[in-house]
Amino acid sequence: MEIGATKAVQERLKTTKIDEIKGVSLVFCWDTHLTKIKGRNVLFIVNASNRYTIAMTDIEPRNWKYYTLYIGRVIHGVMQQMGYSESQIDQYFQMSGDMSVTKTHGKKSVGGINRMITDAQYFDKKLEKDTKYQWELSEYLNRDICQPEGFDAYGYPSELFKLDMERIGIVPKRNPAKVIDFSQYIENNRGTTISTTKLFIRGEADL
Repeated sequence: MEIGATKAVQERLKTTKIDEIKGVSLVFCWDTHLTKIKGRNVLFIVNASNRYTIAMTDIEPRNWKYYTLYIGRVIHGVMQQMGYSESQIDQYFQMSGDMSVTKTHGKKSVGGINRMITDAQYFDKKLEKDTKYQWELSEYLNRDICQPEGFDAYGYPSELFKLDMERIGIVPKRNPAKVIDFSQYIENNRGTTISTTKLFIRGEADL
């Protein structure tokens, strides 16, 4: 498993000595970025294939020291909450191979992170104080329509993650798969688009 680190994460890790990406299937790659949302440091953990996003706060110093172990535990815990069994989660991690910190996985993946940063500015609830996993913020971001690197069709990250788990054999395939007719989506939502040009500049992730 490759854990991509933006410059903000590299600075927090106090290293620039990170591996080049090695062509691992994107479903086993997660890019990470640290930024401020509502005055708090938030670590975004974003799957490079399906743009499924995990938002974490209050990262402890030991978590930065053992970064790959920490990210692995976070992904494991979130998959548990999503309803995957221990055997399915173990299968995913076995298929993903050894964990390493690498460069981010291309401009489209980083662009997805920047989109998440922008969308997070519109999150109208307070971040939870009693938990590190910001579930509501994560769910909010995972309901954003997108076409990430691993897919030709548009969809919601929450659904595309499930489709990826089907594609690699973790769970049986459903019929039909949930993808979105983007032209119909635009037609149905005509006139409701929010201009976000300025917000894209604020807090953008660097490769």
